[in-house]
Amino acid sequence: MLAGSLVVAAAVVVPAARPAFAGSIASDRAQASQLAAQIATADAQIQHLSNQFDQAQTEYQATQVQIRQVRAQLSAAIASADAARRQLRADALAAYMGGAGAGTDLLVFSADMTNASARAEYQQVSDAELRGAVDRFRTAEHVVGLEQGSLTRELAAQQATLASLQRTRQQAEAAVTSENVQLASVNKDLQQQLLAQAHAIELQREQAAARAAAAARAAAAAKAAAAAKAAQVPAGSADGASALPAPPQPAGPPPPAPAGWQQEAAIAVRTAMAQVGKPYVWGAAGPDSFDCSGLVMYSWHAAGVDIPHYSVSQYGATTHISEADLQPGDIVFYNSPYDGYLGHEAMYIGGGQVVQAPMTGMDVMVTSITWAGPPVAFSRPG
Repeated sequence: MLAGSLVVAAAVVVPAARPAFAGSIASDRAQASQLAAQIATADAQIQHLSNQFDQAQTEYQATQVQIRQVRAQLSAAIASADAARRQLRADALAAYMGGAGAGTDLLVFSADMTNASARAEYQQVSDAELRGAVDRFRTAEHVVGLEQGSLTRELAAQQATLASLQRTRQQAEAAVTSENVQLASVNKDLQQQLLAQAHAIELQREQAAARAAAAARAAAAAKAAAAAKAAQVPAGSADGASALPAPPQPAGPPPPAPAGWQQEAAIAVRTAMAQVGKPYVWGAAGPDSFDCSGLVMYSWHAAGVDIPHYSVSQYGATTHISEADLQPGDIVFYNSPYDGYLGHEAMYIGGGQVVQAPMTGMDVMVTSITWAGPPVAFSRPG
């Protein structure tokens, strides 16, 4: 007989659904940490329940084997009793024909051991060995019947244990699934907040760089004005005297691309596309990370064309074209969120698409030309 069935683990308490909310970064991190701890605990419980289920399944199968063995023993005992009955009938008939049972009706062996006619038949035959065999059968039949009943009850209890363990494990798995959904939602909200925070820092850096560039231009303009005054030359002729309020638009069709430009542009596009999946890092120009202008500079440098690392500077150092003249390899510029003047750029690859390094927290990717908003200027390196 097997030992008692397993004790079913306590039912898993499935937490009530918690709606995702746009809280602070600190609160989202705390919630994500709590959910991760709950998931880890539930995963450990699922593993424990699985082990219990496997053990209960093993005991259940062992009990089934025992029941089959007991049934085989019972069948052997029944066959032995049937043989004893046949032998008793034959002996009773022989005794009757030989006169030992004269004047007594021939009785058919009865299964009721208390039947008076059966006892008379045993007395007439006087076969102690067969009587002992039948007695042993009766005893064995009784014991086998008791054992089979006990095993059947134990089998039913084990089936109930298996069903309970299965339900408990399913509850635990449902809890983990629910918490994983919540964790994904919280992580998504957290990622968006971190991206917004990083983007704000990035814009502050760009704004500081723009202010520094404007200050440098103002200083150069002041110096040029002073020199012009000293030389009695109009100050308006000095280069870089003032910042452009908006990117200048080309007055006519661009000049024809120099010989070999198509091959250089193809190299630049291939180089930029090879960087897809690498992270954005402000101020980076490869080979492991890039910002928007750094990606364009790196890609055209691979084609043998050097351009500066700053969107406004790149626009000033390249040939201005219209959107209708765009070819793969050209640069597409977008307004900055803070001052509306060339704050972002991408490389055109054809088919209305660009490859770009968008912002902190994102990777170099291929997008539509309007992904970062409508473009405001276009230029051609080389």
